[in-house]
Amino acid sequence: MRPMITVGTALVTTVALAIPAHAATGNLPGGTSIGVTITSPANNSVHPPGPVTVTGKASIGEGVAIADTALTYVIDVSGSTVGTVTAGCGGNQNGDSYPSSILDCEIAAARALNAKAAVPNTVVGSVGGAVFGASAASLDVGPAAGEQLTTTPSADADNNGTNDISQVLGGVQFSGAQLFTPRDVGGSTNYTAGLTAGLASATAAPQQRKLMIFLSDGAGSGNVDAVLQQAVNAGVKIFTFAVSDNVGCDIAGNNSLRKIAETTGGTCTEVPDVSQLPDVVPGVIASKLTGLTLKVDGGADIPITSITPGLPQDGPKTVDYTVTTPALTPGDHQLCVTARGTDGGGAGDVTECVTVKINAPPVVKTGGPYAGQEGTDVGLAGTVTDPDGPSLTTIWTATPQSGVDAGATCAFGNAAAQTTTVKCTDDGVWELKLTANDGVNTAVVATTTLTLTNVAPQTSLNADKTLLTRGTTVNFTAPFTDIGANDTHTCTFDFDDGSPIVNGTVSQGTCKGSRTFTALGAHTVLVKVTDDDGGAATAVLKVVVYLRGEAWALNATGLINVAKTPHAQCPPNENKTVASVNVLGLAQVNALHADCTLDPNTGRTVASARVEGASLLGGAITLNAIEAKCESDANGVVGSSKVGTLNGQPIGTGPATIGIPGVATVHVNETATGPNGQLIQNAVRVRTLLGQEIILSACRLG
Repeated sequence: MRPMITVGTALVTTVALAIPAHAATGNLPGGTSIGVTITSPANNSVHPPGPVTVTGKASIGEGVAIADTALTYVIDVSGSTVGTVTAGCGGNQNGDSYPSSILDCEIAAARALNAKAAVPNTVVGSVGGAVFGASAASLDVGPAAGEQLTTTPSADADNNGTNDISQVLGGVQFSGAQLFTPRDVGGSTNYTAGLTAGLASATAAPQQRKLMIFLSDGAGSGNVDAVLQQAVNAGVKIFTFAVSDNVGCDIAGNNSLRKIAETTGGTCTEVPDVSQLPDVVPGVIASKLTGLTLKVDGGADIPITSITPGLPQDGPKTVDYTVTTPALTPGDHQLCVTARGTDGGGAGDVTECVTVKINAPPVVKTGGPYAGQEGTDVGLAGTVTDPDGPSLTTIWTATPQSGVDAGATCAFGNAAAQTTTVKCTDDGVWELKLTANDGVNTAVVATTTLTLTNVAPQTSLNADKTLLTRGTTVNFTAPFTDIGANDTHTCTFDFDDGSPIVNGTVSQGTCKGSRTFTALGAHTVLVKVTDDDGGAATAVLKVVVYLRGEAWALNATGLINVAKTPHAQCPPNENKTVASVNVLGLAQVNALHADCTLDPNTGRTVASARVEGASLLGGAITLNAIEAKCESDANGVVGSSKVGTLNGQPIGTGPATIGIPGVATVHVNETATGPNGQLIQNAVRVRTLLGQEIILSACRLG
């Protein structure tokens, strides 16, 4: 099954991992990796009907991230940031001699965010910065000569053991910065200047996803409209933080921090307790695994609640999960597990699917009850049907029921065969069991009885044909022997076709009978030979009645004739495919297929034809997914067909007649009876105004 990774409703990527467990990995909108694995059940594994337990793992931030995010730290260094913070932010961040200040908390917050950005598998490819007061300036974030507006979160170009960006942030001070090139921006608060300087650093970054972190403890001056439009045009999303209880998201009206954020698609966060700023700001790129669900056959999401450790979980993290499906019925079922998460770019999910095969138990019929003689073979005509496999073993057993002397035994011609013989050493009533085991379900057992008599004739049954078409007469011959040479005998036939039991003709040690079979399918014909003392013997023979079949993908008559192509008939079984047929002005048909099969054991005939696509009459009629099937067996004779679309309109399986003005009449899903009672199924029959007829995907039985 192919894994699917989605963000919202958009398909992101498809990944197939060559490992026993089925797994899918992808990335959230912000680039964080997210993955889900189904460790069990295995794909295409077979299970009995009922619930199936699904186990696996889900992860957030454990895989390869997409480092396509650029961060720009814009720090307010105006005079008001000298305000002392009671709780502090872990000491003086810029190394000055003052007590811990609002500016120290801004620096600590930027450093905390950078530390999160610098971890392995980071989504952040580059960082930059700016400071602002009365004016503003982008920060030089590298020790090399010249101005460097961007660097990587973990770069240490001067090899002093401290990230370059951390050094630069440590050099930020009131009204400016010391490293790597000094800056002096004055002491008031100019939002427009700060945004402009931040935008210069952000647009210098090569990454497509650009995030600006804008920190301020006061209302700003300047008109921000123009620079915000520049940010929107450049794809820069701004996250603003109202630092301290002196400022809020809505202070400054038209220049508010909320307006700055929401205009560019970001958010404004108020942090009245400045000491909490280093804990709040890193959330801009934080990732979280938020939920797991199971979907069965595309149905409703089933929440997965058995998760260790429980959700939500911050990344990087891997969790284990277990969930049980509702009871599943026989057939193929698709099980899909979806892991959902969020990061700084938004919400996304990843889905992995496996297919399980629910195996129905076999259906066992013993036939019978049976009768015969001691010491002679008695035919058994059991049937076991198990169309979904995967494998099947059968075994006959016999147990004395009544009138059987101690020590008696029975032997089967082939105890593992469904149709076999049994020979017992004593007369009486025996219980026969036919057991079938498909290796998936509990073994299924059916029982019948075998009644054996003493001193009875011996007989067998044969026919001049056992595989025949409907309406054919079969001649049966049952030679018999009897140790009572003076006995006279009668015989009867049970043709297993719903007709009454009939008498056979006895002559010179042979019972004869005939039957014209009209019922399709396999018939277990039973002959019974009885002597004048009441001793009797039986024998069985299977006769299979079938219909001949044929199927074709394309046929045309009228002004232009096209023979049935490809044409499959049975018997013998045929399977034919033609890549394409192009008849100029009439039809262009692709992927033509026809097959016809006869099962000699059941008399089931299946003839089918398919056309993947067709363009008729110069493109006036276009169709796709055209199928027809004719089936006959003991249950009857049926035809079915379906058409995907006609000139772009869905059709389906229902019969319909559709007029194409000025061109033709199209008959779809047409069932007809031939002159000799044959079943004819046409998926598409086109009749033009000039009498040209075109048939696509058709079959016939009889």
